[in-house]
Amino acid sequence: MGALKGLLGVVVGLLTAVLGTVVGVLAAVVWLLGAILCVTILLLPLGIPVIRLANRLFGLAGQLMHLP
Repeated sequence: MGALKGLLGVVVGLLTAVLGTVVGVLAAVVWLLGAILCVTILLLPLGIPVIRLANRLFGLAGQLMHLP
């Protein structure tokens, strides 16, 4: 029973690491979109919240990958 719990822990750890990587890539794309929006002066009010959203996604990705 202990071996099964250990194996389940490893599988869950790998899945959260993969999910964290996917969220990190998504955050990078969202951040790039926000930066492009900020470069165009007229769309600056849209770009700043998008960059804030990307920063939150980066934080979530770090938590999922168990980074300190």
